[in-house]
Amino acid sequence: MKRLWILILISNNLFGQINTMENKYENLDRFSKTIHTLNDSIGKKYGISEYAFDVECIYQIGDLTKLVKEMIGLGGFEYKLVKEGQDNSKSQYYTVFEIANTKYEFRTSSEGDYVDLETVMPSLELIAKNNKPDYQYNFSNADGGQIAFLIFAKTSELQKAVDEGYPCSLQSGQWRWDKEWKWGVYSDIKVESVPDFEELKVKYFQTLTELYALGFNVPNLTINRIYIDDIFQKKSVDIVIDGGPMTTSSNEILGNQIRCFWESWGVLLAYTLVKHYNGQPSLYDKEEMKRIELTQKEYLEKAEVAFGKRK
Repeated sequence: MKRLWILILISNNLFGQINTMENKYENLDRFSKTIHTLNDSIGKKYGISEYAFDVECIYQIGDLTKLVKEMIGLGGFEYKLVKEGQDNSKSQYYTVFEIANTKYEFRTSSEGDYVDLETVMPSLELIAKNNKPDYQYNFSNADGGQIAFLIFAKTSELQKAVDEGYPCSLQSGQWRWDKEWKWGVYSDIKVESVPDFEELKVKYFQTLTELYALGFNVPNLTINRIYIDDIFQKKSVDIVIDGGPMTTSSNEILGNQIRCFWESWGVLLAYTLVKHYNGQPSLYDKEEMKRIELTQKEYLEKAEVAFGKRK
C-alpha cells in the first residue's frame, strides 16, 4: 500500500506544486482539465463512487475515526464503532470498527497531520474483500493537490472505465522489466523531425500492441489509457499512463534528437521512434559519460531483451 501513499506525494509534487509556479505551463492546465473531465464523465457512466478528502487531516484523537467513517460509508457498509484512542508506545492514533461481526483496526501516525494511507488502505481492502469481493477501493488520479480522491467501484466496471480513459492506476498498467535497463542510460534517437504528438500516440500504441501480440512482457493497454504531450515543460515528450504520476515518463527534445528516459515507457518511446520513424539510435551513459553507437537492429534487439517474454 506504500505505492498509494507515494502516488499522492508525487501527485502533489508534479501537479500541485507546479500549478503554483508563476510561469505556469499551459499544457499542464490542459492535461489536468482533461483528466478531471474524464474522471467525472466516465466515473458517472460506470457508477464509480468517489470521496475527496484532504490527506492533511489528522490533528487529534477522533480525526482518524471521522475519516474512516466516510471511507467505509463510501462502500455502503453498515458498521459499528468499537473504540478509538492513542497508542503512545507506537506514536499512533487508532480506531476499530465492526462490520458483519468482524473487527477492523485502522492506524495512523500521531506525529504528523498526514493520514498514513499505507496503514489505512489494507483494512479498507480487507473490508471489501470480505463483504463485497466483486468491488474494490482505489484512487482516482485526478489532480487535487493534497486532496485525494478515494473511489469504490465494481472491479469489472472499473476496468472498463479505465480502458475508456478513466484516470486510475491498475495493475494492468504497471510494467515489470524482464531484464533491467541499466540506470542512467538514455536512448538518444535522431529523427528527421519531431513527430506530431497525436500521431506519435497512435504509433506508440501500435508498437505496444505489436509487442504484446508477439508475446513480449509489456502491458496490454487501450489507446485511451495513454496520454502524450509536452505536459510539464516545453521541448519534452511526456508520457502518462492512466493519468497517473507513478507512470510518468519525461523525455527531452534536443533539436532533432529525442533523449528517451531509461525506464520502461521511455525505452518504448525510443523503440517506437526507431521502428516507425527511422530513428537513428545511440546510448548515453550519464554515469560514465560515454556514448555507444548502435544500429537500428541492435537497438531493437536490446530493447526486446529488456522487455522479455511473458511466462
